[in-house]
Amino acid sequence: MAGLDLLRCLAILVVVVYHYPRPEGHDAFRAFANFGWTGVELFFVLSGFLIGSQLLEPVSRGETPSLRRFYLRRALRILPSFLVVLGLYLFVPAWSERPVVTPAWRFLTFTQNFGLRINGFSHAWSLCVEEHFYLVLPLTVLALRRRIRAPSLLALAGGVMVGGMLLRGGLWMRSFSGLGPDAPGWRDFDMLLYYPTYARLDGLTCGVLLAALRVFRPAAWERWTRGGRALGLAALGLACLGGVLFINEEHFRELPYVLLSFPLAALGFAALLMALAGPTASRLCARVPGVRTFAVLSFTVYLTHKAVQHGVRDALAPHGLDAFHAVTVLGGAVAVLLASLALHHGVERPMLRLRERLERGLASREARPQPAVS
Repeated sequence: MAGLDLLRCLAILVVVVYHYPRPEGHDAFRAFANFGWTGVELFFVLSGFLIGSQLLEPVSRGETPSLRRFYLRRALRILPSFLVVLGLYLFVPAWSERPVVTPAWRFLTFTQNFGLRINGFSHAWSLCVEEHFYLVLPLTVLALRRRIRAPSLLALAGGVMVGGMLLRGGLWMRSFSGLGPDAPGWRDFDMLLYYPTYARLDGLTCGVLLAALRVFRPAAWERWTRGGRALGLAALGLACLGGVLFINEEHFRELPYVLLSFPLAALGFAALLMALAGPTASRLCARVPGVRTFAVLSFTVYLTHKAVQHGVRDALAPHGLDAFHAVTVLGGAVAVLLASLALHHGVERPMLRLRERLERGLASREARPQPAVS
């Protein structure tokens, strides 16, 4: 599915833009950058789809998903690169774009996203949401694997999304409804309604629903990812994202934003994922130069881009080159790519090769017949 690689590239691009400075006088860039938070929502949709597929495919064959293999794969995919970059933030102060205030144990236990205020490596909050998802989804699949039916699955997903909307709305009414536009209480908004896991389940939920459709209703999946239906889904997805853009510009941090922006972005990206998952779209996306490579690097780019770009801007500022000078922008992009390549080849790829060896050994042990007990 080369279309998913293209979506992964889009997600990391808008995340990088979101974290770039937004000075006055660059209105078009500011509008696009303000929309960049949706890149994380796209990552959540992709993660829900891919991880949900991994867990649901064995269930569709009447098998029980292996938790050991699942957590081995996740641990060796995420932790090595994350721990290397965390070590840079904790022990090399010059690396960090801001002073690191969050205690190390919050990073290591993936609880950083609760009570979070922006500081060094604060963008790792989304990994906390992912880790919580990795913990809960396998257990949910195991508990429901013999009782998964389309109506109950849709009801559960709808309940998660509607419950999230009601919870965000209730928190907004309690903490922000009476605040003036310049009240200091707004600094708690992201801490309560943006970073915590309970506020960000929409994209993951939509992704898992798509995985269930592909695994349990393959004929329907084929119909909806081809031809006119796929074009219709692409149009629907873009319309949803247009609605998010409008809400983001006109009602930022107001009640409509709190209630609608996350689910609307999740539904829009879910529709685009289906539109780009079909064979025709995948063939077209596969022809885009660099998509596969940049998609492979998306995780290491995500980990390193804030610190590296900040370092480039600090190094060039004394020479009169501001954040929007061509040399600064190009230099920052090249530096991020070099740093992510170094992390990918030095840490990520060796760990993935180790993962393959360990997984083969684990699979062979799980497949070995157990001796009969008399």
